[in-house]
Amino acid sequence: MKQPKQAWMGTIPLFVGILLFTLGLLFVFFLITYLPLSLYLPRWATFTGSIIASFILFALFLNIPIPRRKKDPTSDLNINDKIAEGAWCSVYMKESDKKLVVKQLYFCGWGHNDYRKHKAFVIGKEKICGKWNPLILWFLHNYMLLYQMIGLKRRMKFEQTIDALPTTSSVSYMGLRYEQTFVTKELTVENCPEDIVEQFKKLNEDLERCGLYLDDVHARNVRLTQNGQIQIVDGELYSGGEEWIKSKLVVLINGAMVSNMEKVLGNDRIIAWVDHRERVDHIVKKAFSI
Repeated sequence: MKQPKQAWMGTIPLFVGILLFTLGLLFVFFLITYLPLSLYLPRWATFTGSIIASFILFALFLNIPIPRRKKDPTSDLNINDKIAEGAWCSVYMKESDKKLVVKQLYFCGWGHNDYRKHKAFVIGKEKICGKWNPLILWFLHNYMLLYQMIGLKRRMKFEQTIDALPTTSSVSYMGLRYEQTFVTKELTVENCPEDIVEQFKKLNEDLERCGLYLDDVHARNVRLTQNGQIQIVDGELYSGGEEWIKSKLVVLINGAMVSNMEKVLGNDRIIAWVDHRERVDHIVKKAFSI
């Protein structure tokens, strides 16, 4: 049976469409100011004033306040079952089946709130989301959530052919919630498998065969089964084209926190953000230098 393969283009048409919409919106703001100004000012002054005014209107548009979802998305989950909390989701042990975890992604204004080190243009407000959120932060948050949900869909499509992906199920795309096999062990210096380099190389080969890149593979996103097999419990799956654009955008927009992208153990399709989080390469280096 022919194995599925992700097309290089992926969702690039969506990205291009958003860029064109943004440019179109700027042009509309330009026309809104150009037409009345042209009645009173010379052409050069009208043109200059309209460019300035269009960017001011665009900035105001980006800062339209958007209310967050009224109900806390984790309100129906038992706080005593929480076993982890990350940048984008909280993780709960499933009450009815201890072999599964429930992962709840954060809606804008709940959970992941701090955008102070992002280069989003926010007027007169600290870049922290809450009950009300500037449109630009609301958009960026939901745009990133979109790719997490696309990544989940791809996980379910390819997990049968990529051994290092745990089983994902019961995905609620509207509720931003899903279930996943509970992988018991953290990756640490003490329990680092002797063949971890070979395991990551095998994962890289599987990703290449499927036309995928695996993003944000820091150490906490790598866990181990009882027999020492790596499982990547988080991190998005991108096409080649998406990865090429995404890596540049993350550093451009969030350069204060993410200085670069790094190949995990030299594997070109397994990517880690260079930031404050523990990296797989550091753990492996410590484990085999002891």
